Amino acid sequence: MSHRERIHGVWVAMPTPWNADFTIDAGCVNELVSRYAEAGLHGAYTTGTDGEMHVMDLPDFQKLAEAVGQSSAATGLPFQMGCTWNHTEGVIARARIARDNGIRRIQVALPAWVVLNDLEILRFFEDLQNALPDMEFIHYNIARTGRFLNGDDYRAVLDVAPNLIGSKHTGGDVSSLIDIVQQTPQLDHFVVDGQIVPGALFGARGFYSFIANLAPHITLKLWNDCAAGNWEVAARTRERIDRLFRDWRVSSAHITGSPALGKIATSVGILPGMPLRVRPPYQPGEIADVKVLRDLIATSYRDFVNE
Repeated sequence: MSHRERIHGVWVAMPTPWNADFTIDAGCVNELVSRYAEAGLHGAYTTGTDGEMHVMDLPDFQKLAEAVGQSSAATGLPFQMGCTWNHTEGVIARARIARDNGIRRIQVALPAWVVLNDLEILRFFEDLQNALPDMEFIHYNIARTGRFLNGDDYRAVLDVAPNLIGSKHTGGDVSSLIDIVQQTPQLDHFVVDGQIVPGALFGARGFYSFIANLAPHITLKLWNDCAAGNWEVAARTRERIDRLFRDWRVSSAHITGSPALGKIATSVGILPGMPLRVRPPYQPGEIADVKVLRDLIATSYRDFVNE
């Protein structure tokens, strides 16, 4: 692991495209991955929150992994799969499916129905290490699990799971990110869209991005400015993204789930016609919602148009 390939840059959160019968739309997966690669994004991942990991049973995950693995191999776009589940064996089962389809990096949050204690966290990661010694792990560090890991936690995890290569810092604050980066600089810590400017300033190596589905060129510019230390320019781009979202959410407040919002953004952005279905009971977007965002961009945010 000491000679592993470091990861960086903009990794897009791929929404899961469903057919009308809620089977995986493999053709749409292939088209999305091709467009991500053509846009120059550094990588992609699926089955995080935006990818509906919480409603995906193993047969669905198998079909998605097959489509993602084939598309990643065809385009050369690096890929990760989220393998979070409510128990260790469920995580391992998903990880093995990903590995069998050529995906050797996984994202995983802690099992969360009952909050894990320190011993249970170490046992969880040690079991992953023992079962999956040829895979790399990115920890999805999110407060809704009841445990937001800090630098001391990651140092302890590395003692039992040296295949941990990074984290997805979702929530927390700048001080917690500084602590994590300073204590484990050998890991590739990423933030999400809203945290990238302070995140990059304090050592984040990239961001996992919802926005890249809407405007990949904007996210790449944002990352390149951060990497070059053009902080004022990067901050202005980040503020413009925030303004767009505030304006958009005024007319889309009836949609609360990020998977539905991600599919609307994708349909306006990188893949017109992206299926809008989300698995029940969650509320999907409609064609009218796509039109609202498209019209907003056409009238006030022309620089976000995906050419």
